Amino acid sequence: MGNQQTTFAKRQREADLKDKARAKEARRAMKKERDEGRSTKGPEIAWGEAVHAVYSAPPPPAAEVPPDLASVTSSPSSRDK
Repeated sequence: MGNQQTTFAKRQREADLKDKARAKEARRAMKKERDEGRSTKGPEIAWGEAVHAVYSAPPPPAAEVPPDLASVTSSPSSRDK
């Protein structure tokens, strides 16, 4: 009679695997129906929403050019003479 228990256990495992496969196929079918209207893969992007930059630290201060260097850079150099 020990053979009957192992046979039943084997049949039970096979039935469980078939049920699991059916559930997986049903999930795939639902996902396919849901995604059927989409033309691209991946998440949908909300193009109409505004995007704002987020800084974790304040931006560095603008570099100021000292007045003596400003006149040197704007005038012709000595080698142009």
